[in-house]
Amino acid sequence: MTGPSGIPIIGLIANPVASKDIRRLVGLARVVDVEEKANLVARLLVGMTAGPPVHVVALDDSGGIVRRALRLARGKAVAVDFLDVTAEGTEADTHDAARALGELGTRLLVTVGGDGTIRSAVEGWPEALLAPLAAGTNNAVAILHEPTMVGHAAALAAAGKAPAGVFDRLTAMVVNMGDGTSSIAVVDAVGVRAHWTGARALWEPDDLVEAVVANARSEAVGIAAVAAALGPLAPRHARYIRFGPGPAVRAILGPGVVGEISVAEHYDLAEGNRVELDPATRVVALDGERRLIRSGAASVAVQPGALLLSVSRALEYR
Repeated sequence: MTGPSGIPIIGLIANPVASKDIRRLVGLARVVDVEEKANLVARLLVGMTAGPPVHVVALDDSGGIVRRALRLARGKAVAVDFLDVTAEGTEADTHDAARALGELGTRLLVTVGGDGTIRSAVEGWPEALLAPLAAGTNNAVAILHEPTMVGHAAALAAAGKAPAGVFDRLTAMVVNMGDGTSSIAVVDAVGVRAHWTGARALWEPDDLVEAVVANARSEAVGIAAVAAALGPLAPRHARYIRFGPGPAVRAILGPGVVGEISVAEHYDLAEGNRVELDPATRVVALDGERRLIRSGAASVAVQPGALLLSVSRALEYR
């Protein structure tokens, strides 16, 4: 999609409810409030002016993050129009806005939130080229660079100044439930014993049954950190882990939280493979949040995921 005078369009979704789950309360992390997110977005939008001309179409989020960011930028940001989608302050906002931005033919989608925000965006627009700015809890996939630099890199990529090779293909997981529904996870799908979703956030190690982790990196936090501690994960693979009696893995389980989790077994799955979930799994957490209550058989399939911007490689073309 192009804006006025053929200028490339970048989509923007800021999630006002990201980074406010119980994992931040039981650890040492602080909530990223609306004002802080607005500051991140202001720097992002100003950074976009450092590259070729771009135009932004944004969700008018329920927290007013983007509008606050424009006021903070004091006229130094790129031009922003707002999407014709009414935000209700729920997860569906990200899903619906991403789908609408995909239908508009937007060149690139910037999200401001955590891994759950990325998951919702991918569910709404599976083919999106993503530049996810970290403002969540674990941020195993979200970009941790300075927002001004993320904005610059996003403009370079959207305008075609940086080649397609500056995007990395993630590996994703599709969780298929017994009732015929399916859901995407971008970092991990974790089976827990509890029969309820409760506060959603996954933070009690004793509840863990099993996990499939697609993006295990040494700098990751949470179950992805446990998977990374078990050894390198080959590209286009996911790691299955069964928790229980066995060697203890010491890892960073959350912001300011270091702990040990016992691993009974683990093995790797290439894209295209599937694993049936253990009968002990009653609820499946997606990217750190309990979401799916099991009904009948359930499985996880490993498949190619979304394309994620490499900020450092994109900036080589400035």
